[in-house]
Amino acid sequence: MAEIQAGNVAAMDSLLLASYDPLRSAIAQQMSDTLRKAQLEPEDVIQETYTAAWANLPKSQFESFEGFLGWLRQIAENKLIDMHRAIVADKRDVRRQAAAWGVKSGSYVDLLEQVTSPMATPSHGAARSEALAVLMVRLQQLPEDYRQVIHWRLIEGLPVAEVAKRLDRSEAAIHMLFHRALKQLRELMGASSDYLSQT
Repeated sequence: MAEIQAGNVAAMDSLLLASYDPLRSAIAQQMSDTLRKAQLEPEDVIQETYTAAWANLPKSQFESFEGFLGWLRQIAENKLIDMHRAIVADKRDVRRQAAAWGVKSGSYVDLLEQVTSPMATPSHGAARSEALAVLMVRLQQLPEDYRQVIHWRLIEGLPVAEVAKRLDRSEAAIHMLFHRALKQLRELMGASSDYLSQT
């Protein structure tokens, strides 16, 4: 925690990675049928949770890993409640609400496959889970505009023109930004042998 408060990104990275499996399990148990029908995945909630946690982690204090995990679970619960309320408020079309968030089944798996080499793409459930955990954490290390362009283009599937409008940039600039964002994410992901279990 002292290293995290000093701004050590590697320490923050390790702590979030260690939390992935128990956090995902807790989220999966708490997801309502409404959220499942909207095609939300636990990874969508984890990404929202990690984004909120990343900004506040250096200012927070925990006496134990369990205390930290409890804090993350509380953030995740709040995100689940917000998502559930938003879907219930839009009773006209649950799938349209999910699409507005850019939620697609397997969307983070698709992103994972784009930023890891084809040979390294995990084929077993446990290995894929490890790689997704790394992806969730690495996304937080990207600059905000890189995260946004990846989310809007790959997760939401927005056209370049719409992303350009949202970021008030030219379409050519969005193409370059997207290319740089994926390049940096690939670099942050590093070699799959760094995070995939050896079996």
